[in-house]
Amino acid sequence: MKRLSILIVAALVGVALPAAAAKKNATKMTCEEFAAQTPEAQTRVAAFLDGYTKGGQKFDAASDVDVQRQLDVLVVSCQQDPKATLWDKIKAKMPFGSKKVKPVKMTCDEFLALGSDVQPEVAYWLAGYNAAKKTDVAASGEVDLETDTAVLLQECKPAPKASLWEKIKKKF
Repeated sequence: MKRLSILIVAALVGVALPAAAAKKNATKMTCEEFAAQTPEAQTRVAAFLDGYTKGGQKFDAASDVDVQRQLDVLVVSCQQDPKATLWDKIKAKMPFGSKKVKPVKMTCDEFLALGSDVQPEVAYWLAGYNAAKKTDVAASGEVDLETDTAVLLQECKPAPKASLWEKIKKKF
């Protein structure tokens, strides 16, 4: 009986793990899936998709990018139309942010000077920008929502003048 219980638990864990996977194809995510994410994950997905939209077109590296986005309007819009794709909502109207940065030109020192609430958003924006340039279309929209940006902090501390963009391309 004890062995049967262990097998059942093992089977349930095996079934539950794939559903909890951190990787999502952000370009195919529905509004329902987006609304179910934590606020931190919503910020990461929105930043990734914004970067993704810029990576597929000609983008001036000196251009400003919004951070600290006001996602409430997007969440409400998604709740009203849960089967719509988040990608369509974001292409129609990306939420504005309260701060602007230049992530493609940013040095590690500038990244380290950002607040801990903005650093993941910048990192995910650059990850999306980088992903849009990939040739593997199936994998290009994938975002790992659990990528720890603390790794970037550790990479940047010894090289403050290094390009954050170069660090992102290696890590994300």
